[in-house]
Amino acid sequence: MYKQRQLFYIIAIPMAVYFLFEYLPMLKLRWAFTNFGEVPASQVSFVGLDNFVRLINSASFMNAFTNTIIISFMKLLFGFPIPIIIALMLNEINSRLFKKSVQTIIYFPHFLSWVVIGSIWFLILAPQNSVNSQFATLMGVEPTYWFASKEHIRGLLVLTDIWAGAGYSAIVYLAAITSIDPTLYEAAKVDGAGKLSQIWNITLASIRPTIVIMLIFQLGKILNIFDQVLIMASPVVYETADVIQTYAYRTGISEMRIGYGMAVSIFKAAIGFILVLITNKIAKKINDEGVF
Repeated sequence: MYKQRQLFYIIAIPMAVYFLFEYLPMLKLRWAFTNFGEVPASQVSFVGLDNFVRLINSASFMNAFTNTIIISFMKLLFGFPIPIIIALMLNEINSRLFKKSVQTIIYFPHFLSWVVIGSIWFLILAPQNSVNSQFATLMGVEPTYWFASKEHIRGLLVLTDIWAGAGYSAIVYLAAITSIDPTLYEAAKVDGAGKLSQIWNITLASIRPTIVIMLIFQLGKILNIFDQVLIMASPVVYETADVIQTYAYRTGISEMRIGYGMAVSIFKAAIGFILVLITNKIAKKINDEGVF
């Protein structure tokens, strides 16, 4: 440990931040079982499961829960395969310079905050003086205000999420592909296997453990939709875009109903944990691959 102390120094700060913001707040989980924030501090009392009963009976929460499920699984359905496809395509490129250039371009959005991403897409899709308005003029139709459209906001959230994260995930899959033994492809060519057959039977089969682990990780954070919706969705589209975490933020922070907001967050965390356990169990049953 002493010889590798530089590595421990490097990891110390991110580990401290993770502990402060991810684990230390768990000491206050008991607030979810109190009326903290809704009464004076001297009158705070234990209310049991009342907050959980209230949120289940709340139309606003059920709307946020439904939107979260729909948006999350749209992201999973359309967003999860795209990085794999990108990685497969990049792997077939022979030009090292071109491959590195494409990797850099598609990876760059991963470093941008949702504030920057939201600003970029707002400038592109604004109803006036934008690419969106110019394209609508060429088509002879009225420009769509995407950020204020209940019908389009979910698709916009999915599209921007894929744009921001597909490059990072593709690099992970590409790294797994580079570890495949090249002699497997040579043997497949000798046996007369075509390119698609090689991709299906060698490439995808070899990176299957990585795909399974990435899927489990994706399901673990599938309900973690906050920054994107908070920045890109206005109250006008909350009917179809409000999610659990923005609902918890409004009730727990904006309205100072701390106990109720904490209950909402615990409910979300419990659902995510169950999804991880189920997915891990299914993965181990089918392919004997899992995180634990």
